Amino acid sequence: MNEDDLYGDLNLAAAKSVPRKQTASPFEPTASSTSPSYPEIVMLQQQIKTLEAENETLKKNMGILYRTAKSELDRKDRRIDELQNDLDAQR
Repeated sequence: MNEDDLYGDLNLAAAKSVPRKQTASPFEPTASSTSPSYPEIVMLQQQIKTLEAENETLKKNMGILYRTAKSELDRKDRRIDELQNDLDAQR
């Protein structure tokens, strides 16, 4: 056995993949499912609009929060530099 072959002692027949059982995707219609009714479609469209608006608000707020945190860090860095310069000037 080659000393560089870490897996030479494994039984390759046992390592072959076993086919998985095919299951229906929850997103694919099945023969027993029915089409959504018009009120369901309207309700889902309204939910989509609400979620899209909420998503936009969250994106905007995240951007504002990021810029605020970045400017606060920059302000603190400037203050640290000022204090360090003051300390160096006193020595």
